[in-house]
Amino acid sequence: MPYLAVSSMNLKRDANVETFLKEEDKWLVSNNEVYDAQMQINFVNNHLATDVQLKFTFATIVMKNFLGLVVILAFATLVKYLYNFLLNQYVWFGVAMTVYVICTGGIVYGMLNSMPWFKFEKNEYGSIVITEYFMRGQRGQWAGEGYIVSVLSTCIGLTYLFLNKIREVFNDKSKLRMAVFVSVAAIWIMQQLLLMAYRIKSPWYNPTFDPPDYYQRGSLLADQGNNI
Repeated sequence: MPYLAVSSMNLKRDANVETFLKEEDKWLVSNNEVYDAQMQINFVNNHLATDVQLKFTFATIVMKNFLGLVVILAFATLVKYLYNFLLNQYVWFGVAMTVYVICTGGIVYGMLNSMPWFKFEKNEYGSIVITEYFMRGQRGQWAGEGYIVSVLSTCIGLTYLFLNKIREVFNDKSKLRMAVFVSVAAIWIMQQLLLMAYRIKSPWYNPTFDPPDYYQRGSLLADQGNNI
């Protein structure tokens, strides 16, 4: 398990090997951790206050630009053949929701910090597996966890919107009741998942969507929720 040690110059540093480098200046890279060159450069830049950038070969730059041009041409061709389809308002609603999920999922943070989707490690068989979906602490995140929370939040909001318009969708009372029941159950499940995700980031967070054990229940006048 090699160490990656980075420290600025200090002429008055103690020559003792054990205290020569501070613990925060050392990164123990275990054999089951998977980190690319960008993560290692970020570690160096953060400790030395430098701005070293990852350099790509000419062939890599040409290939990325070529692939980008192919994507643009393919998109233009797709728009041409799907022009009538794109005039549908529900298509643009779906596009708007997709853009919203991507933007609120932390795409800018992920690109600026070159964050991997999740924390990957090697298991005992040498295969790369995901060992952490949510980064502990509030000062960072994996790229994928932002999209998980964004999708949950968006789906909860869309379900509330569906409940607001549910009478326009179902005329039959039995189907209407079943749709309301399924929608409320889906909202409760998604809110619990969202709460679980937040508590991974902030274990101190105690409030829940359910009333506490000491909550006073009863009639309209006795129920604690109606007391001001």
